[in-house]
Amino acid sequence: MTWTTHYPEHAPKPHFHQGNNSLGITFDSEKAVGHLEKVFSVIPGKSYRIACDAIVPECSCNNATIIVTWSTTDSDATMVQRDYVFFKDLTPTQRHFEQVFQAPEKCTHAIIWCMHKWQRGTATFNNLEIAETNPVSPKIARLAAVNLYYPPANSTFESNRADMEAGIKNLCQNVPSLDFILLPETHPSRGVPGTSFQRSEPIQDGPTFNLCKHYAVKYSTNICASVIEREQDNTLHCTAFVVNRTGNLAGIFRKVHLTVGEQTSGIIPGKEFNIIKLDFANVGISICWDNWFLESARMQRLNGADFLAFPLAGDAKESHWSKTWSARCIDNSLPMVVSVADPKVPSAIIDRDGVWLDQTTQKHGFAFAELDLNERKRSWWLSVGPAFGDPYQLYLAERRQIAYKF
Repeated sequence: MTWTTHYPEHAPKPHFHQGNNSLGITFDSEKAVGHLEKVFSVIPGKSYRIACDAIVPECSCNNATIIVTWSTTDSDATMVQRDYVFFKDLTPTQRHFEQVFQAPEKCTHAIIWCMHKWQRGTATFNNLEIAETNPVSPKIARLAAVNLYYPPANSTFESNRADMEAGIKNLCQNVPSLDFILLPETHPSRGVPGTSFQRSEPIQDGPTFNLCKHYAVKYSTNICASVIEREQDNTLHCTAFVVNRTGNLAGIFRKVHLTVGEQTSGIIPGKEFNIIKLDFANVGISICWDNWFLESARMQRLNGADFLAFPLAGDAKESHWSKTWSARCIDNSLPMVVSVADPKVPSAIIDRDGVWLDQTTQKHGFAFAELDLNERKRSWWLSVGPAFGDPYQLYLAERRQIAYKF
């Protein structure tokens, strides 16, 4: 069967091109939309790799896409599931599509669309292939958050780090083989008298780093803590860092949204939502006030985070944290680890559907969960219905970046 062409009759007519394993769609109008379609036979339950290279107009965002509809017949009238194929831009005009899917139960056909929309110019899809392959392996992550309480007034760095140590020990002695441990926001300096500068410390080889390094190596895990960071030129930041299993610095994240108190104390905000690459996954971090701004979690998702880490001091309103944290997970289809130092607010592990998997308010207690970061929790309808869609894909594939500009 050859590729068939499709477009709305009332809309500007696209120019379609086929030949030499190449498919092209050309528009003379920004009001045009069209796709080329072909039906492929598949075996229910088997996995298939769909791949294609494309040449797209510059700044095409997600206007050039590939969609696969899984159906019980050769018609989308009997569709069960619909997916976008993941793509990566290699250059401003070169795009590579590739993803492995499992054919849903009873589905015997995959209907593939090469689609272009809403942009002048030509999108060319080259050497598209669908081939049976091995299934995607689970990406198991054992994630935990340590729960601490606010240190009393006139605390010391030593007593606060001892508090952190007690929490880490209790966790690791009860839960083996952890991949990631999160501690509350800037716990080493909480309650310690002095200015922000006097309560600051360097990251690399600083006392808190060395504490985390010791236990990261001892328990072969990744540990995330945060401090008031002092750079060599005395610049201050509120900074989270991760020590990996070998005791090395995996990366840092500097708090972007500062409270008034932090601003007036001379702390300087971070300028990016960088992710930190670990041996099992990529983590995106939002520190306390960052998470009140929905852009923070979305930027971490866009930058490639597999899960979110949220260290904070506390949250005064249950009506806020009980809903907002779940919303951040749902909006981005990512799980979140939360570590708190407030007796009234739980540390928790929340899955990509916003479900609280574990939580605790116990001092030196912990929240723990084992998750498959490759799991896709599909939802009925969304934008692809009547069928099951994947919010993890859809929240990126159907973003309208051009409309978000200020």
